[in-house]
Order: sequence, then C-alpha cells, then structure tokens
Amino acid sequence: MNLYPLLMAPSFRHGEETPWGGHLLRDALMKDAPEDAVGESLEISDLPGHESTVANGPHAGKPLSRMIELWGEALTGVKDGEFPLLLKLLDPVMPLSVQVHPDDVFAAAHEDGLCGKTEAWIILNAEPGGQIIYGVDTDGEPLEKIVSEGRLKEHLRFQSVLPGDVYYIPGGMIHALCEGVMAYEIQQTSQLTYRFWDWDRVDENGRARELHIEKALGACKPELDLKKIEGTTVLCKGGSRTYYISDNHFELCRLNLSGKMPLERGRMLFLTPLTPCVLRWGDEEMTLNAFDSVLVPAALEDVALEGETKVLMSSLPDREALREELGYRAENVAGLVD
Repeated sequence: MNLYPLLMAPSFRHGEETPWGGHLLRDALMKDAPEDAVGESLEISDLPGHESTVANGPHAGKPLSRMIELWGEALTGVKDGEFPLLLKLLDPVMPLSVQVHPDDVFAAAHEDGLCGKTEAWIILNAEPGGQIIYGVDTDGEPLEKIVSEGRLKEHLRFQSVLPGDVYYIPGGMIHALCEGVMAYEIQQTSQLTYRFWDWDRVDENGRARELHIEKALGACKPELDLKKIEGTTVLCKGGSRTYYISDNHFELCRLNLSGKMPLERGRMLFLTPLTPCVLRWGDEEMTLNAFDSVLVPAALEDVALEGETKVLMSSLPDREALREELGYRAENVAGLVD
C-alpha cells in the first residue's frame, strides 16, 4: 500500500443550490469553480453527489469513496463507519438562511438514526461591518411563540466578525453567515439542516425555499450562550500550534509555521495553508498553494510541513492526549473540558 498525502479537488454547490453564493471561491481562492454563483467548495467530502476527488499522484481522478475502499483504516484511522468529517469553504454574498442543526441525540431519534451536525467556522474574510448570527435572545419568551408571531429576526444575536475569528457551533445553536463573510467550515459528515427563516426570499418563479419549523424548534437549544473561541497556543518544533476546539467529533487548530514542523501520525489530518508552503513525507515533497486542501492518511509516517505561514488543521480528536498536553489551559479549548 503506497500511502501519500492526497491533494483534493473539491465539489461545488452552486446556482439554485446556493442562491446566496458569490464568485470569490473562483476569483480570489483560485478554485476551478463554475461561473455562476458558488456558495460552497466541498474541499474534503464523501457526501454522495458531492464527493471531492484526488488531484495528485497515481490515484488522481479517484473519488474519496474509492480511496476509503482502497486504504481503509490506514487512511481514516478508524476501523469502520462512515467517513466522519467534511471540510468546506463558504462564500456568501447574501445571508444564509437562519438555521439550526440537530445534535446526535435528536438526529438519532428523528432522522432514522443518522448522526447530528456539529461544526465550526474560521472566518477567512469579512467585509467592513461583516456579521454572523450566533444564537438567540428570547428574553424569557418561548421561542415557539416568537417564531409563530414572525419576530425571530429581532431576537437574533448579530455578531461582528474579523478574519481569523473562530466560532464553535454545536448541534442546537441557531446560526447563519451573513453577506461578505467567507468561512472555513469543519463539520460532522451530515446534511441535516433545519431552516427557521430564509429572509422572505423567493426565486424567479416566486417560490420560497422550504422551512422546517417544527424540527428546528425541537432541535434548537436557545439557552446556548457561546462566545468567539480564543484558543490556546503552545510552542512546538517548527513554530507553534493554537488549539481552538476538541469535542467528541473533531479537533480544530492553527499551525503557526516558522521552519519545519513534524506532524503526528495515527490520525487523519486535513491541512489548508493560507499561503504557500511545502509538505514533506519520507524522501518526497509537494508544494502546497494557498487554500489547497490536503488529506494526510493516518498511517503515513515521517510527515512535516516547512515554510513561513499559517495552516488550518482539522482532525478526529484525541482529547485525552490534548488535555494532558495543555494542562490547566485545556479550559480555553471548546469542548475539551466536560
């Protein structure tokens, strides 16, 4: 089995799938995207109909599902089950629908045993005044009453954002990206989204997108009161790492690269550099461009990054090891301290 890092070519959601999408994924991040409005670049994805494909090496052109069949646990680090994570880049020129995702418990009970959807955003770009919706203030009123009376907008929490900000979105959190805010999104592999409100938008035929009020109310946790994640930084060979999130589903950190930084083995890694750098494994190397997305197999040995840049890294969690590494600073990492 000749393992190597997989440079992934994304699948795109565009046109009627993402009527709120823009053109920066193609024009700024140099993705090979369609010419119409593109809202999502599914960078590392095993979603049926939206699989990413290998763009390098002897397996170029193969979909991710085929690589899972070929390499199995050597790729993912887990013995069986569905591919656990999904990485996206998002570019809205209009606000996304105000929505909520179910947690695993709600999804198992109401969606034929499917997993829920916890996710996180790193803000990549924000136009002046850029905002997200991040929670709701009910002022003691039942959310069901607020929604039924058409007053949800006045109770939403609008949060101003800047590039580099990190937000954790567990299942049950009301949220939405607003116009002009590009984001890196790591999430559980799930398509479960319940729309509360879609800004009263209709298409050219006067049709509104479907809402899911009953399920949204059932899945929502209006009591969630979360803040931007500051994270905690530790020094390491070749620079430092800033850890933001490590819950039961994924770990999210930023590698602050200043030289040659070895990467651990045993866990599948998603790497996205913000400017070019070099990825080395054994006697081989590959130059990564800004916003390339690379899947490093769990069993690949002697892997390192080299350069002067920042690299976003997502993986399955190893919470026990991270708690031990961070000590008292573990409380600064979302999801790490129960």
